[in-house]
Amino acid sequence: MKSGTKLREDATVSGAARNARRARAKPWPPLTVTREALLADGSDERFRALVQDLLIMADQLQKLRNALARALGVSEPQYRLFLAIAQLQGERGVSVGRVAQHLRVTGAFATMETRGLVRRGFVEKRADPADGRAVLLSLTEAGRRAFERFAAEPRKINDALFRSISAAEFRTLGRLVRRLVANGERALQISRTMVEG
Repeated sequence: MKSGTKLREDATVSGAARNARRARAKPWPPLTVTREALLADGSDERFRALVQDLLIMADQLQKLRNALARALGVSEPQYRLFLAIAQLQGERGVSVGRVAQHLRVTGAFATMETRGLVRRGFVEKRADPADGRAVLLSLTEAGRRAFERFAAEPRKINDALFRSISAAEFRTLGRLVRRLVANGERALQISRTMVEG
């Protein structure tokens, strides 16, 4: 029969062995996601690789936008506003608020950056006939001509960027990205509570 001391030693050894097994069972580094759909055999390696690819892609898109903005002779924020106004203006022009909403920026930011486009002669502002307090934006004739001369540049970039994507893949990608953008808003809310807490 084992003594009390020996039993305690055996219990300590077996407890240490259990802890060692648990430590080996835990993934390292710790998981960055727990949703089963995003794990492969309990590992988040594919998920982390996807996030890394998305970060690389975001950096590439930013660099491409910067290059296109320089080619047009404006800043990158002004380039985004220029494109948004061209796409949204229709026959009557588009409000600053609508442009800001489209780009997910503040109205103050859109107003400030639009001033540069107005100074360049690319954009004009006029009062909204339906609401004298509101301002409508539209490309000037010079802005339209600049866009027509410049349009071949983004076409070359975008054709190269999406050259290996089929029509079906492009539609699927669009749906997935829209869902990720919506999910991103919720994730940002969570991140704000982390910082505030």
